[in-house]
Amino acid sequence: MSETNQNLIINLCELLMDQESKTENITLALNAVKSRFLLDKALIYETNLSGDLELKESVPNECRESYEQLSYEKFRYFFGVQETAEFYIIDKSVDHPKIEELLNIFNTTTLYLFPHFNQNQIYSIVIFSISNPTFSDNDMKLLKLAGCLLLKYIMPRMYKTQLFAARKALENVLDNTGIDIYVNDFYTHEILYVNESMARPYGGKEKFMNKKCWEVLFPSLKGECEFCPQKRIIDENGEPTKVYTWDYQRELDGSWFRVFSAAFRWIDGRLAHVVSSADITDNKKNEALIKYLANYDSLTGLPNRRMLVEECERRINHVSKADKGYILFFDIDGFKKINDTFGHDIGDEFLICLGQFFNSLDYLKDAIYRNGGDEFIAVLNGDIGEERLKQLIDKIHERFDLPWILKGHEAKCNVSVGVACYPEDGVTAERLLAKADQAMYEAKRAGGAQYCFGRDIK
Repeated sequence: MSETNQNLIINLCELLMDQESKTENITLALNAVKSRFLLDKALIYETNLSGDLELKESVPNECRESYEQLSYEKFRYFFGVQETAEFYIIDKSVDHPKIEELLNIFNTTTLYLFPHFNQNQIYSIVIFSISNPTFSDNDMKLLKLAGCLLLKYIMPRMYKTQLFAARKALENVLDNTGIDIYVNDFYTHEILYVNESMARPYGGKEKFMNKKCWEVLFPSLKGECEFCPQKRIIDENGEPTKVYTWDYQRELDGSWFRVFSAAFRWIDGRLAHVVSSADITDNKKNEALIKYLANYDSLTGLPNRRMLVEECERRINHVSKADKGYILFFDIDGFKKINDTFGHDIGDEFLICLGQFFNSLDYLKDAIYRNGGDEFIAVLNGDIGEERLKQLIDKIHERFDLPWILKGHEAKCNVSVGVACYPEDGVTAERLLAKADQAMYEAKRAGGAQYCFGRDIK
């Protein structure tokens, strides 16, 4: 994967890791995708209460007035003739007036659509517009990933919109909304209402009648749940405030839900607590993937610099100044020549082999990180001792004295190593990494294929 593509993925992961669906993060992400793929437009729509698609974010912003609202009828033909999918391409290869009309609306030849369907209705959609695209297979994969990440990120906002509608018209709540809902008395916790999807895993609606919420959901408890968010949804006068959102894993089957709690007045005037939840089990899996992409190098599978800094800071925060520690900074001597001689595919293969080699060494296993390019960094506890540390570096140099067999090619190179010691070279991650970097460059200036301690830098 190219560095440009890696940077885009990392950028999107950093922007779309939280659970708040921030407009500024969405706009920055749309800008990043637009710039990478030279798109004409990047837009996000969500269905409003009238059933129309309302524009929420757009890049460039000046196109907002032209595309502020679209009728779902504009898309009905296209979505109506295909099976529900995560990704659609609309272009002139389909000769139909409705397709031509949709392309003319966006003044383009090609649209890439990422819709979110719920019970055959579209709730939100990410749209990328471009004229005469020339994408490679890898470009298409990356574009699909970007669209899906954006769509997943805006889903919590969509669910909040649905909750708002339920609060405004509770009498219209249906059992087939796709959202689990129950309502209980705010003070006695007696269940007042439960919908079918909420009740089904617990044996049906009759199991909830004349019961307090915890008696059904957590039968082992004898009273109110400690994590109940009721105090967060009323003010000091006991009046409803705002919706509180939290995630919950159901003990029954391990499924994850995005839960929305709110206080409101029941039909008889009493204060009630409505709890609605949407299954986000898939989201949690995607969040884990996003976290992995943000913290691990996609080529070697090693933890990246982001994780390195966090881990280094964590270790420093949990040791006393009497403890020892080492940062080893590895930089490959002659890596550019491998790329220039054999090509970048062989260069990537070499980096993968290097990651596997470093991780196979006893002291470096689970302690090695890819800093970027041909740089690797290890964080070691002081119990290795300086003599064993030198023996380890000598062993690494011995391996580099041998050729590397890469897809039938023999490559020769070596490695320069800089060593920073905690606490003598620094007591912060930033200082230690900088010192190890300086020591590594000192080793390179001395001819490479050797090591240098931070204390030896003049």
